[in-house]
Amino acid sequence: MNENQDSRRLRVLQVVDGFRMGGAEKKLLELVAKLDRRKFEVLVANVGPAGPLEKAFGELGVEIFHFPRRFGFDPLPLWRLFRLMRQRRIDIVQTTLLWADLIGPLAAKCAGVPVVVSWETVSHEGDPFHNNFQRRVGYEWTMQYVDVIIPVSEAIKRSLMRRRGIPEHKIRVIHYGVDLKKFHPNGHDQALAKRLEFGATDDTVLIGILARLEPPKGHRFFVEAFSEVVKRFPRARAIFAGDGSLRAELETSIRQAGLGKSIRFLGTRNDVTELLNAIDLFVLPSISEGLPNVLLEAMACQKPVIATDIGGIPEVVRDGENGYLVPPGDSVALQAALLKSFAEPEKWASLAQRGRATVESEFSLEHQVASFEAIFMELHAAKTRNKAF
Repeated sequence: MNENQDSRRLRVLQVVDGFRMGGAEKKLLELVAKLDRRKFEVLVANVGPAGPLEKAFGELGVEIFHFPRRFGFDPLPLWRLFRLMRQRRIDIVQTTLLWADLIGPLAAKCAGVPVVVSWETVSHEGDPFHNNFQRRVGYEWTMQYVDVIIPVSEAIKRSLMRRRGIPEHKIRVIHYGVDLKKFHPNGHDQALAKRLEFGATDDTVLIGILARLEPPKGHRFFVEAFSEVVKRFPRARAIFAGDGSLRAELETSIRQAGLGKSIRFLGTRNDVTELLNAIDLFVLPSISEGLPNVLLEAMACQKPVIATDIGGIPEVVRDGENGYLVPPGDSVALQAALLKSFAEPEKWASLAQRGRATVESEFSLEHQVASFEAIFMELHAAKTRNKAF
């Protein structure tokens, strides 16, 4: 390899299944924003639906390509990806979300791309979407063309090995990281101003659940648990930030439980940092998770947390040390944890401080990005050496 080839930036093509406002898409946006432009030239190919994040990706100054599919297994996006990879001499392909995982590695294999990486952000345990026969077989087949799969938690790593037969040597865990400059405790006055927007005062004990209103997030278990909490602690209130298919059903359940004045729906929000700083306690009652980014954000904002012992959550929350864990799908256990927390408010500050310390030491965005960059450089160097021989 001559000096010019050796010194040029590596071209990284990010292939993503849509520009929705999902957690994986937002984390990809952060990664693209933070990759060192002195080492990497980044391009983004969207093989899924358009969405609100397209503008944000465009503002990063990266080239964006749209290869949407017209029907089921549409071969046209595969062909267009292949052509792009060949024309632009792509060095590294990274895929995010299922359709990208299915066609990105195939296109890269045909185009002779040296390095292919798949970012796995969700667990395959009991997930009906991933357990569909065609998707499962397709995923397992295309993963043979991937050099490394990067799950966001040890739990997903175990799921990939158990459910998909992925060998351990092809898996490298990189936990999600939080932008600590964005997510941090802010002043009392700012928090109070935000609380007043939804009728909470200094005397209110405000619980926040920031999650899509979808079955895996477990809102119904919180509603079942919260009735007794409000009876014993009348100042308790909760906000649901996020939207989804269960909104009408949850509104009915809340009304029937007599909690209409105690739980408020905020819909989709863009002020997550401010909301997290406004609440007193963060709760995540999920029954299925990979590694929930919002949990890390809440801990970075120095809030005490109660979360379910599922997926990658126990890799972050150590029960009784920096938060509380409860079994998933167990409203009785969740109620007990809430009542215990409300009865011992003097413990909240120390739990929250240890939570912030955990995120600072183990889950920073800088550490996450550096880990990706190291894998990119390592794999490309290895492939280049092998090619030389």
